[in-house]
Amino acid sequence: MRWKNSCTDIPQSSPWIDPMGKPYREITVVYPAYNEEANLQATLDRSLAALESLFERFELIVVDDASTDGTLALLEDYARRHSQVRVLRNDANLGAGASMWRGMQAARYELVINNAMDYPFDLRDLARMCPLAEEADIVVATRSGRPGYTPYRRLLSTVNRWFLRFLFRLPLRDCNFVQLYRRRVLQSINVQSRSAGFLPAELLLRARDKGLRTVEVEIEYHPRRAGKSVMGRPRVVAASLLEMLRFWFKRLSSPASPRRSDPPPERQTAKRPGETSQPI
Repeated sequence: MRWKNSCTDIPQSSPWIDPMGKPYREITVVYPAYNEEANLQATLDRSLAALESLFERFELIVVDDASTDGTLALLEDYARRHSQVRVLRNDANLGAGASMWRGMQAARYELVINNAMDYPFDLRDLARMCPLAEEADIVVATRSGRPGYTPYRRLLSTVNRWFLRFLFRLPLRDCNFVQLYRRRVLQSINVQSRSAGFLPAELLLRARDKGLRTVEVEIEYHPRRAGKSVMGRPRVVAASLLEMLRFWFKRLSSPASPRRSDPPPERQTAKRPGETSQPI
């Protein structure tokens, strides 16, 4: 994987610049949703407001993962009132990873990003990530802090990061926040994982195998205010670990599997207009 320095100077010929006056042309934002009726209205309202200020064309794809509360009804009503919102529904509960992947595969626009329904990533920060797509195929957001995390969640994150470095020599600090992809990257990669804990890492590993360019950048994390996260549940953790080990064993047994030892990426802080980037 070729790592690039973060840079927010956009060439005037940039394909992401919209000639009609908005900073960027188009993006798809994917939200998995399971029993998120407490977060749904506020998150979609904030998403639309942020995207309308930045993009000429955009869509929100919300994948309802067979919710048992009022999530689906609220989504369908919201989509009727906002043409930029598309609702997909899983017939059975497949998990956040499978739902995220389904939404990404349905994306219509050139840039694609994932987010969670509790809005941990403020879409206004796309103004700091999109310019990096000039130099990279994937832009990985690293949480600058993790407010609201319990010691248990912090331990899980540390162990996950250690496993990825030890088994795959993947030097990224955070694979489980949000990533900004070019749609052609998603169309060119066939991932096997469906767990939210390992699917993003598998995407990045397969991108590295293809020699695609990735940049890592610090972005602020916003803790959940309503509802409950499922990421720390033992069943979810076990599924992610199992898929990680299965992927590792498969690569070990395949003589054609690439085994790269990439140097650590030069990580830089995303900068606001007028600021300069400094190595993290």
